[in-house]
Amino acid sequence: MVLLKHGNFEFKNILSGGYNILPNQPKILTEITMAGGAIKRNYGEMPKTTIKIKFGRLDGNTYREYINHFSLPEDYYTYFDTNTGEYYTKKFFVTRPEDSLINTKNEMHDEFEITLEQCGEVSST
Repeated sequence: MVLLKHGNFEFKNILSGGYNILPNQPKILTEITMAGGAIKRNYGEMPKTTIKIKFGRLDGNTYREYINHFSLPEDYYTYFDTNTGEYYTKKFFVTRPEDSLINTKNEMHDEFEITLEQCGEVSST
């Protein structure tokens, strides 16, 4: 199962427990229980989806390939929503990590985390 894609590129090397989605759940502003037991809720605007992906150690070539897919400040990504079992394509703001080189001889890059914050509308795939 592919958790994250950018165009036709499929990301691998995602750490176990390194794929966290904060889905667009509605914010409940007020909740009132009526005399008859019915509950009335008023909702605020839907928050945007945020995804945090943590990748494991990568060699230099793989790291550059991955980080190039996060080079734009905002872009479209397709992700698997573990809550619904569906794929969605959305436009996200991209927050890149600081680079952390752990072995210069073999050019191994330490684990790094990317944060994607939705900035566009939902498109089911």
